[in-house]
Amino acid sequence: MMKTLLISCLLLALLPPVASLICESCFSQGKYCRNATTEECDGSSDQSCSTVIGVGKLSLLGSKLVLKSCIDRELCEENYASVSISSALYIQGKSTCCNTDMCNSGPPEMPDTETREPNGLKCPSCINIFSDECESNKTVSCRNDEDQCFYLAASMEFGGSSILGAVRGCATASLCDYIDGLEETDVGSLGFEIIQAECTGARGEDATEDTTVSPRG
Repeated sequence: MMKTLLISCLLLALLPPVASLICESCFSQGKYCRNATTEECDGSSDQSCSTVIGVGKLSLLGSKLVLKSCIDRELCEENYASVSISSALYIQGKSTCCNTDMCNSGPPEMPDTETREPNGLKCPSCINIFSDECESNKTVSCRNDEDQCFYLAASMEFGGSSILGAVRGCATASLCDYIDGLEETDVGSLGFEIIQAECTGARGEDATEDTTVSPRG
């Protein structure tokens, strides 16, 4: 469950600072929102209501995530993002946007399943629960359009306690466009505090792909 929350935190990269509109807001496992609320977007910039759906291999506990909130309208143009942490942990996300109050309150549109083909690039691969550091000599093969190596460290509320977590892997440039502003994003209401987030170019050198899933990095 904690691994799922950590990986799910990646989807928050699709929620940069917000605008003056009323949108449905939620973050939930599965296809449908649970306990959805309303969110008044910040009127300081041009915003839309957004729905983000993530599908993939997250853990044994679930393979779908939905997140709804406000989003910078400029970022609606890039509606697909992909992350690979290992061959056994990955997620593909699709976002849709609309521009009237509560227009994102309907059921989300699921992303098309894409064949995940290695593209010759590799990134460091690790996932670490109970620490905001994640260092490893293992790598993961990037797939399709993933050409960036990402690092994300965060604190998450779980069972009334705050739990640290960190993760490294491959990502699409579209995800990294959002990560650029992630540390300024207000995600406290969803139980997350971003400690550090960054992307660097993926490399093409030979390495052995990590195919294991370990909770301690």
